Amino acid sequence: MGTSNPLFPKRDLLQCEANSLIDLLASDALSKPDQEVFQFITAKGEQSVSYDYKTLATAISQIAHTLLSLSKCVNSEQDQALIVLPQGADFVSAFYGCMAAKVIAVPSFPPKNQLQIERLDYAISDLGNPIIITNREILPLLQEQLVDKHVRWLLVEDCTNTHAPGLHEFKTDNADIALLQYSSGTTGKPKGVIITNQNTLENSELIRQSFGHVEDKTRMMLWLPPHHDMGLVGGVMQGVYTGYPTLLMPTDLFLRSQFTWLKAVTDFKATTTGAPNFAFDLALKNIRPARLAELDLSSLENLFCGAEPINSHTITQFFDKFAQCGLQANAFLPCYGMAEATLMVSGKPHGHQYKQLCVDEPLLKRGVVKQASAEAKHSQWLVSSGTVHHSLNVKVVDPISHSEVAQGQVGEVWLQGSSISPGYWQDEARTIANFGLQLDNYDETFHRTGDLGFYDNDELFITGRLKEVIILRGANFYPQDLEYEASLAFPELKNCRSAAFSVMHEQNEQLVMAIEVPRNIDNFEALTTSLNTRLIDRFGVKADQILFLPRKTIKITSSGKLQRIAIKQAFEKSELHTYFHFKFQEQRHSSNPKSSASHTLNLKDTLNIEHWLILQVTELTGVASAQISPKDSLANVGLDSVLAMEILFRLEQQTGVYLAPDILYSCNTPSLLANKIHQVANKTTPTELDSTC
Repeated sequence: MGTSNPLFPKRDLLQCEANSLIDLLASDALSKPDQEVFQFITAKGEQSVSYDYKTLATAISQIAHTLLSLSKCVNSEQDQALIVLPQGADFVSAFYGCMAAKVIAVPSFPPKNQLQIERLDYAISDLGNPIIITNREILPLLQEQLVDKHVRWLLVEDCTNTHAPGLHEFKTDNADIALLQYSSGTTGKPKGVIITNQNTLENSELIRQSFGHVEDKTRMMLWLPPHHDMGLVGGVMQGVYTGYPTLLMPTDLFLRSQFTWLKAVTDFKATTTGAPNFAFDLALKNIRPARLAELDLSSLENLFCGAEPINSHTITQFFDKFAQCGLQANAFLPCYGMAEATLMVSGKPHGHQYKQLCVDEPLLKRGVVKQASAEAKHSQWLVSSGTVHHSLNVKVVDPISHSEVAQGQVGEVWLQGSSISPGYWQDEARTIANFGLQLDNYDETFHRTGDLGFYDNDELFITGRLKEVIILRGANFYPQDLEYEASLAFPELKNCRSAAFSVMHEQNEQLVMAIEVPRNIDNFEALTTSLNTRLIDRFGVKADQILFLPRKTIKITSSGKLQRIAIKQAFEKSELHTYFHFKFQEQRHSSNPKSSASHTLNLKDTLNIEHWLILQVTELTGVASAQISPKDSLANVGLDSVLAMEILFRLEQQTGVYLAPDILYSCNTPSLLANKIHQVANKTTPTELDSTC
């Protein structure tokens, strides 16, 4: 492990003796059983449920005991369990129950659409015959969708009356696999990143030291989903490792109202919270000035930002806006990491001011770092990802020659250290290609990240990616998945290629789709609608720009691979001949939609609700209300998942009517949604809405 920090002698002593987080939990359940370890806000934002160490240890022990009775593995083999549960106490108990039983946890989530069903189906096939941990509410849906799969079921409700041994009686091993982090992906094989108990302890210590977390003093609040590494390692694990309470809130609540995030920080007096850059952008735009007086952010010592490119302009504006709420500038903590490193690699030192660098953008694209004046025409501000923790060895490498480059030169980031995953689940070829690589003049072997960056005065700056994965709102999307959906959206375009890539626009990542079309095609607006409707339905995102190009514009290699980088470079140099170029932002801003503020919402009149919904769509997308039919799919008019959640939040704010987010999958037109709102609003006994229309 990394060098012991003398500021935290008590936890260091325990960490040295621990084989896993279970050992720390078992110790705390005995030494401070009544002390709070988690609070969970419900899906409707109701009063949180508190778990002390004794309650959590009991729930973990009951699930672990039941898992052992279902497991078919013997000796040193490890069984696998898919955790298909919503965010909350059951998910946390199930995750640690797997760890205590030495069963490999595979975090997942209840599928809400066909894409998520396919991902779950793939994970089951890849694992073989896993145990699926779920609850009675979700079970019928899973049984219907997975009718041909051979699985073993464990319902969390069936564990509650189980008499189980004390948590300290479960023995774990440092080298055991703790979990698999599956990447997204449908057309290609998703990667199951192997994370061991040793990895989790090492990276948890790294985070603790980097953030300055202190046992019984730090308080963390997070809404990040626990089936991704930042929400799991940062939220579910870090508080258990260090020994402080954590407040967890469902992601849907944040998406509906960014105010709930910062209000929860205020009420909990959190010292640490964080999110990807898109969350700061949404909070900046959507939290009204009139509500700032309700926020007190003075308790925050760490406001971390990672998982996607950091927009310097957004962060500056965010701190300007919320400074009146007590937010301190030195609380901002930009960081960098990935699932293959368990989570964190680098971050701004705790309590210091974060650093930025203004560079020449054209030179940066050619791998040369040259500082530029902020007033220069082609300047770009970069936010440092901080310093690399001493337990890791991070090099910036020429990706072709595999030799280290000098400070100030852009290269690929390579990692070595005890936080690094041993490889990918049942994927030897991909593991060999990315792990255990030799670097000139070093005896250790390294993991190549595919991320591009450079060092400046020992600060790590991330500039882009060699790998073609596209990051939107903190989530990874693979270009081949998006291109496959384009082929299904345009079956009439035979022998026409498509390419997906991302570009930075005003320091935000945008999705660009390039589509080849025959010369005689002219219905570009209809094609644009078809593509974005399909992308929203499948992925919850839309293309910000769509290029319709002459055939044979998108080149392929001799082995048949798309030259996505070449088409992206041609686009950035304005060298592409296009028949039609769709830009969502320009459409949105040029339409100047009429505000719906003056519209009185009458919940007893379905047509009135329908009209109100259409006005909301117009405000959020820029599509004129006259062009929107009540029977149009919301996706058909460019309403992606985040914008659709905004409508539900506005409805609740204006009327008090709560609709579960799942409703958007079935009630996906203004007409259907209006009928459901009318139905729920006029019930004599309000109940939580189901997800059927």
